[in-house]
Amino acid sequence: MINPETFPVIQGHEPATCVSIAATSDWICLKNAQGVLITVMFFYAEDEDWTLTVYEGATASGTTAITTGAEFPIWVNADTSTSDTMVKQTDAITYVIDGTLGTNHLVQLYIDASILTATYDWVKLCGSSGGTTNYGSVLYQLVGARYQQETPPTAIE
Repeated sequence: MINPETFPVIQGHEPATCVSIAATSDWICLKNAQGVLITVMFFYAEDEDWTLTVYEGATASGTTAITTGAEFPIWVNADTSTSDTMVKQTDAITYVIDGTLGTNHLVQLYIDASILTATYDWVKLCGSSGGTTNYGSVLYQLVGARYQQETPPTAIE
């Protein structure tokens, strides 16, 4: 059964203009998890693309993007008002939400901890551009969290 006790859901960034989410999403630690499913909600207001990139780091800081050779799975619903279907995309290291479509999007990226650079346990979603009137939000859902203690430590910083 999927529930928030076994698959913790953490807000990575509250709804905000896409341009303000650019580098301000929270970092999340995968040290005690198999991976993280990152869900991005995009609300269209203007014709401007939003490029999604995932950063990795040894700590909750830095600007190192996941690089070629560590492509990850991506699923997209490119028009949430007319469909509830997530369509698998080609694995990649970024995804561009096409503003010319004029639709609201739901995008999911799965980052397996095994693809991260050695000694890197932290990831965060970054977006570039996206406009000052398009809105987005970010959720993280830990997969395979393994905590030995009774109270799990915080996964964000």
